[in-house]
Amino acid sequence: MAEGAKGTASDVYLLDTGDAAAARLRLLDEVYGPSTRQMLKDAGLCQGMRVLDLACGIGAVSCWLASQVGPDGTVLAADVNPDQLVVSKGHCARCAHLPIDYIEASAYDTGLPAESFDLVHIRLLLCHLTEPARVLREVYRLLKPGGALVCQDLMVSTAFSYPETPALAHARENARALGQALGVDYDYGARLPTDAVDAGFSSVEVRFVQPAYLRGPGKRLWELTLAEAVPVILRSGVTTLDEINGVLEDMRRLAEDERALIAQWCLSGVIAVK
Repeated sequence: MAEGAKGTASDVYLLDTGDAAAARLRLLDEVYGPSTRQMLKDAGLCQGMRVLDLACGIGAVSCWLASQVGPDGTVLAADVNPDQLVVSKGHCARCAHLPIDYIEASAYDTGLPAESFDLVHIRLLLCHLTEPARVLREVYRLLKPGGALVCQDLMVSTAFSYPETPALAHARENARALGQALGVDYDYGARLPTDAVDAGFSSVEVRFVQPAYLRGPGKRLWELTLAEAVPVILRSGVTTLDEINGVLEDMRRLAEDERALIAQWCLSGVIAVK
């Protein structure tokens, strides 16, 4: 793990986990959840399937998957961080669907049997990993022939506002510099389709989604994510406390201005069939 990164059981993760991250992750699902659910439907999600939600977070997608596969299906929610699993179990326990199975596992080596899933879902995991292509190969191993991966990941350089401000341009530059310092790529979404092809998938369909807002909670996702990352950003030395506070203040100001547009990061997505 890179020095200064917040810990999961493996690799680099600079954001909060468990209860501390729950509000941001709920907002993230409000922003990107509709595109995720549509991709899962388009990938053929249906009753009776065995599905893996890899890096399940607070379980928002896991719960919805369980409602879709029905009593004859199975959902396994996996995360490398036990704090995430605790929150996910608590969240999903309040939902009206059949029980979800949970497992603490590394995405690099899940320990699960080969060819045991009809569908695997991953969202915003690979940009935090130093070897994302290795995870795609593990998912390929886990899928049954004809099974599908639905994966979405980050292209941080695509986020913007109108009017544009120097502070937000500085935030994008800091994100790229931080990724280099930690050995990860916060623009990994641009590489995702090619890496899926290289992992062996026979069919790779590409999707892009970039939500934008003039008002509402969705305008604040970038700001809230950056605020969680401040301790790691400062330890990395890519910027100063005064500079990062200036960026956050600019984001708050834009979020309150209903004439100002904030476009959150574009997510690159694939529906990749084995």
